Amino acid sequence: MQDILKFILVAVAVGVIAYVGWTMYVEGTRTASAKMSESFELAQSQAHNMDQALISVSAVGRDRGSPAKVIETDNVAEITNLDVLLVEWRPRYDAAKLAYAKFDASIANAKSQAAGYFAQQQSLTESINSPEGREKAEQEDAAEMLLYRQWEAQADAALEKAAEIGLKLDDMDANLKKMELRADFVFDTTAFIEVPEAVLELNRQLADFQASSENIKAVSVSPFSAQ
Repeated sequence: MQDILKFILVAVAVGVIAYVGWTMYVEGTRTASAKMSESFELAQSQAHNMDQALISVSAVGRDRGSPAKVIETDNVAEITNLDVLLVEWRPRYDAAKLAYAKFDASIANAKSQAAGYFAQQQSLTESINSPEGREKAEQEDAAEMLLYRQWEAQADAALEKAAEIGLKLDDMDANLKKMELRADFVFDTTAFIEVPEAVLELNRQLADFQASSENIKAVSVSPFSAQ
């Protein structure tokens, strides 16, 4: 079920990114400002749709007789059963990783749209013949760029924080997987710690075999001795 859940989550993420790319392609004839605005709206819309999809997927994962249906808790810290803890963790971890990928892709897409927008604005500003009109347009462009840079700094800071959190989540996931592996691994620590009885028995008779072999050796004649 975990593999199916991860496959669905990855498929949804790929669909979101492909949808954004296709929208950018087919809307190439629109103005840069309109495309930039729509890219932000699209990211918000896809975020909402993704959240709803994750809720649905998580619900499917809990309807297959999972331990969570038997033991209900509002406090994760109170869980004492590893299987129950994994049921709580895995859908949330997968959702968080997917949300980060979506967040990263949305910011990259927004920056790309903004770059195209400002490039066209600059080109249009430089085409203005009137010195006064061009100066006013330059001031407007600079003010708009300042606002964008402020957003960009906030977005980069949020993405960096999300990446740091992601590393902590990865560590927690690795720790839980180690616990799961330990719980599933069967090893009998009482086996193979005593010498087999057949070995001990022959060892007890070793002196007798030694004495007998020495007696036989004493009366034996070398094949190289003179007959």
